[in-house]
Amino acid sequence: MVKIFIDPGHGGTDSGAVGNGLQEKALTLTIAKKIETLLKSYEDVSVRMSRTNDTTLSLTQRTNAANTWGADFFLSIHINAGGGSG
Repeated sequence: MVKIFIDPGHGGTDSGAVGNGLQEKALTLTIAKKIETLLKSYEDVSVRMSRTNDTTLSLTQRTNAANTWGADFFLSIHINAGGGSG
């Protein structure tokens, strides 16, 4: 069984990039949910997400959840808008 942990970037009080009426936190959650649905259709694949709603989580909380679960793969979804670092 392959364990895939999906982390929709940002969330809650951290909106991420904002522009043209869009917020990164909402877009990443929508993308993550679609990926989750696709991956769950495969045999021998287990999927968990760091958040399934508009929740604030620290980076440590996200990685600890994945490590505690024993994830084989950690996918963090972001939409870069230029600038920043990391």
